[in-house]
Amino acid sequence: MTAVMDTFNLIKEHVTWVDGIYPKLIPKEVPANQTSLLIRDAYSNLGSYGNDTFSTIEQNVVIQIYYSLDSDLDYDEVEIELMKFLTSKGYIINDIKGRQTDQDTAQDYQTIQVTRNKVIKEK
Repeated sequence: MTAVMDTFNLIKEHVTWVDGIYPKLIPKEVPANQTSLLIRDAYSNLGSYGNDTFSTIEQNVVIQIYYSLDSDLDYDEVEIELMKFLTSKGYIINDIKGRQTDQDTAQDYQTIQVTRNKVIKEK
């Protein structure tokens, strides 16, 4: 399974404070008064080279939280809870961009980049 879908499946079973979780793209019909979580690919790196091949892949995923226009969530609290959960599942938090406001929807959003290392099994 892809890194995006693995992360999506992991988060959807745990996070209860969002109205919708979306892999790759938030549908246009999703209203701005909904808190949404978007999971998408960032980049990957190959590693652990030996015998002229690699045996690991570092998969980087971007998670963006778009807060409802009328949200009463404590942004710090939910973001820290999400990052602690992902860390407990073997992810590494690489970057936290800082909250910004989407110019189209006026929603506050946070961007968090995470990494997971996947061991490639020999076939």
